Amino acid sequence: MNVLLALASLAVAVNWNLTSGQIATNCKNEIARLDAAVTRLAALKGPRSFGNTLLPLENAQSDLNDRTVAEGFLFDVSTDKTVRDASNQCNIDQGNYFARLYARPDVYQDLVAVKRSGTAKTVADRKLLEIYLSAFRRSGAALNAPARAEFVRLSDDLNQLGSTFAQNLNNDASTVDITAQQAQSLPPALVATLKKHGDGYTIDVNESTVTPFLNNEADPAARRTYYVAYFNRALPNVAVLEKAIAVRDRLAHLLGYDSWAAYQLADRMAQTPQRVFAFEKQLDAQLLPRSRDELATLGRLAPASANVAGDPMQPWDIPYYTNRLIKTQYAVDQDAVSQYFPVPVVVDRIMNLYHKILGVSFVKVAKPNSWNDADVISYDVYDTKSRRFLGTTLFDFFPRPGKFTHFANFPIVPGRRMADGTYRPAMAAILGNWPRPAAGAPALLSHQDVVTFFHEFGHNLAALLATAPYETLSNGFRQDFIEAPSQMLENFMWQPSILKEISSNVKTGEPLPDDLIAKIVQSRFVNQAYFTTGQIRLGMVDMTYHTSGPKVDTTAVWDGITREYMATAMAPGTHPQASFGHLFGYDAGYYSYLWALVYAQDMFTAFQRGGLENPAVGMRYRKTILEPARTYEPDVEVRNFLGRPMNPKAFYDQILSTPQAPVKN
Repeated sequence: MNVLLALASLAVAVNWNLTSGQIATNCKNEIARLDAAVTRLAALKGPRSFGNTLLPLENAQSDLNDRTVAEGFLFDVSTDKTVRDASNQCNIDQGNYFARLYARPDVYQDLVAVKRSGTAKTVADRKLLEIYLSAFRRSGAALNAPARAEFVRLSDDLNQLGSTFAQNLNNDASTVDITAQQAQSLPPALVATLKKHGDGYTIDVNESTVTPFLNNEADPAARRTYYVAYFNRALPNVAVLEKAIAVRDRLAHLLGYDSWAAYQLADRMAQTPQRVFAFEKQLDAQLLPRSRDELATLGRLAPASANVAGDPMQPWDIPYYTNRLIKTQYAVDQDAVSQYFPVPVVVDRIMNLYHKILGVSFVKVAKPNSWNDADVISYDVYDTKSRRFLGTTLFDFFPRPGKFTHFANFPIVPGRRMADGTYRPAMAAILGNWPRPAAGAPALLSHQDVVTFFHEFGHNLAALLATAPYETLSNGFRQDFIEAPSQMLENFMWQPSILKEISSNVKTGEPLPDDLIAKIVQSRFVNQAYFTTGQIRLGMVDMTYHTSGPKVDTTAVWDGITREYMATAMAPGTHPQASFGHLFGYDAGYYSYLWALVYAQDMFTAFQRGGLENPAVGMRYRKTILEPARTYEPDVEVRNFLGRPMNPKAFYDQILSTPQAPVKN
């Protein structure tokens, strides 16, 4: 253990206990330090080379990131609003600085000279240069002075709008009141966490409650009230989004693109909006009839008088009747299933599974250095064979006021090669919003919670296992491939042997019984067509927002797309775009979830053939996909892993060829 502790000392030391004043000062000083480094580079005389221009620029930017970890990340996790505000301003200031840096024509021309010099010798060096040249061109560095000044100003505006959107969502505190009678159908573990309100309860409307509430609330009026509140969270974001769409459209036109989507996709695998529209329309055409059949099946479970709107299949009813279908058709009671997934056991068992598949070991940190002593747990991660320290992962699973509201992995410190030749390990964090446990009991997870955690843990380990020499390369993949590795891993959570391995009844310690596992697996594709058309709808909304010019009625577009591509209409009076966080960060990119799934399902065939827990297959996946990260193009990495080019057959076989049995009368 002493050796392991010594290795762990290579991790970045982060002070999470910063005041708002310290954040502001540190952020200002580190931006100034980077700017001074850039000034020195720009003043350099003589021939340009990779070693004297691009490498110092990459290192200076990486140093800024390493020195402002807490200053930027506390926005998503701090309980102190003044700290969150200061962190938010630091992120804005850094974003504004980079908008100016990447628009500098002198630095861009220096990088062009580096390319002409032929001094980027390795594959990683050439890929890094390619990414930088593209980033500078796409940031306006090649524009004339007036257009460049406008581009920078608008980039600042967009940066501020994205920050405002996130703040509005993180600070949303929507609640609804329910009666004691309405609470009777909810899981007891959820009710135990609710605040009393008169004779009933007040429930927070957020990511941690939406699934257990809509899946179980028997009163359709209560479901409707909650649903409308959930999809009206952060309502001021509608105006923020529409301003952002206008700014994006102008930025795209300044660079000579017809739309923001055309600009974004020019740097992605999909290449054009037309390819995305064609992909999603073709898939929807095949799935929409089946989706209508699925909703008709649900409708047969609902009495004619069940819904306050007169139609038994309003959007707020679908989760409830889907849950009923799973209980009746497949005899899967999600509350019963959750008894087999207590959080501490799930975390340990899944880490053990990754240990076997990817050859990594986890050592729990007794007193983790973190932003919240009560909620955060942490592990140091090592290569099992060599005992090499790979990095640190932190888990923050439960909601708090002001905290990030979704479930995601954050690669907060990407790995990099340092000037002395050593490799500085990475740090990554998973932020979640599982329902808090009742007093004296562990939190219990639904099977879908487990799938989500395994998915995000896949992102987490991708960040920790990358071995590319530069932070820019070790920090993920192309945008429309980035989900594929984790989507591939989701398949593990539907395999009987794996479910047996990771489950443990909270009272008896027994694993999931075989008959219940079989029913869970059989239920995997219940309403698959409906939910996939929902994903298509989100991708089509996003793409339409960003191909329709500067003035977009985002609510009307959402309504129209829903009517055209789904078997349901948009719920009246809702504004789901206000809380659709992917519209900042995944803008003109939500299609990538389905696009990447094509790759994911094909990659999983290697484990199906070679063995789910076969360490040889797992290590090949680690070496060909995770370790090189952005060094190679996705198609190259997938071919190296599979031994052949990607084939979409596995995706279409799964998504189009899975029948759903009729309801038993």
